[in-house]
Amino acid sequence: MKALIHSLIAATLVSAPAFCADEPSLVGTWTGQRDRIAKVEGRRGGLATLVITEQQGNTFVGHLKRSNPTGDEDEPLWGAFTPGARLMMGADEEGTYIFRLIDANTLDYCYTEAGPSARAVCARLARQR
Repeated sequence: MKALIHSLIAATLVSAPAFCADEPSLVGTWTGQRDRIAKVEGRRGGLATLVITEQQGNTFVGHLKRSNPTGDEDEPLWGAFTPGARLMMGADEEGTYIFRLIDANTLDYCYTEAGPSARAVCARLARQR
């Protein structure tokens, strides 16, 4: 029995770095066209730029800049994802993001805010080189 336990521990220690190596790096600048619908302002499109400035393990920090008729807005956001990045979520001071990594250089996101000025936005972003 001890031999089995020691074998399992050894296998876990040897394979642990491989799991970490498979985690995607999200750091960089991602851009694309967004499509938004809002209760008050209606439908609108425009450019969205997501800049992820820091990633530690399965968490990240960045900001999202978006163009609006009244001028550009830039808001900080914080996010996290499960191992393998199958489930990715984020938040800013007003709403919630859902992310999906399509491939190493393509990231989809949707964003929602609830309340009197409810809105929903989605975009496909490409990593800039």
